[in-house]
Amino acid sequence: MASPSSYHYICFAISPSCSDELKIRKTLHDALTQMFGVTSSTYLDILSITEGGGEVVLRIRELDASRLAAAVVASTASPRFSLIKESPFLPSLLVTGTTL
Repeated sequence: MASPSSYHYICFAISPSCSDELKIRKTLHDALTQMFGVTSSTYLDILSITEGGGEVVLRIRELDASRLAAAVVASTASPRFSLIKESPFLPSLLVTGTTL
């Protein structure tokens, strides 16, 4: 099992909105397969989908985060994903602004 520091967390916007976890997972895996082929063994966990299906938070191995980002950018499948925020520290995805 990977240590907690070897995970990366990504928040994507989904357009059009989709709250179907299986469709989201399939779209992401299809994008990875299209970009890297069937030998790609990227595992991802869907941690949360907003109520309206407009955003999704994923956990992925740190080494695979850049592969997922590249696959999402190149994919033309629907729904489309766009990066909102990414971090190796999950609570940082909740921060929307900084006030000092």
